[in-house]
Amino acid sequence: MPILKNRKYPVGCLHTSTDILTYIENLPTPEERVEAHDKIEAVERKAMDEMVPQSGISELFKFLHENNVSKSICTRNLIKPVSYLIDSFVPAELQEFKVIVTREFQPPKPKPDPLLHIAKQLNTKPSEMVMVGDSIDDMRSGADAGFITILLENDVNRHLTEDKELVHYSVNQLDDIVNLFESV
Repeated sequence: MPILKNRKYPVGCLHTSTDILTYIENLPTPEERVEAHDKIEAVERKAMDEMVPQSGISELFKFLHENNVSKSICTRNLIKPVSYLIDSFVPAELQEFKVIVTREFQPPKPKPDPLLHIAKQLNTKPSEMVMVGDSIDDMRSGADAGFITILLENDVNRHLTEDKELVHYSVNQLDDIVNLFESV
């Protein structure tokens, strides 16, 4: 099992193959689980201070709004960073999200359950939905739910494009999705 090197381990999870949320839920005492969740929340608060918008976010959301395409969010974060992202980087007139699912939904990504929940809430077939994400958890959750998956590529995740069962399309920035939608 590979061990992460030169990284801070706020909850003690050292192995890259171990899901951190599963690791926390398997800690021996309730006190340890609460402490670990508090540490993860501290990491999320710090990340909010460093957050920058993805290129093309406004253009994509404007296109979706103009074409009556609903938006939902499925994340392993808590609602506070999600709200911060929306309030800080999404124009007010484009802030409507039909469903927001955080890690409080069990089981979380990479399981397909949160995406299937969103599809059910929207009364939409999974095969008619799209999962856009930048991680293997996003792609696995989307593919296993039967969604079309779009990988937002970067230097770290580019290798995922080789798995055509997980990644149906890939883009370099969010407004590239507009071209995908217009071409299909």
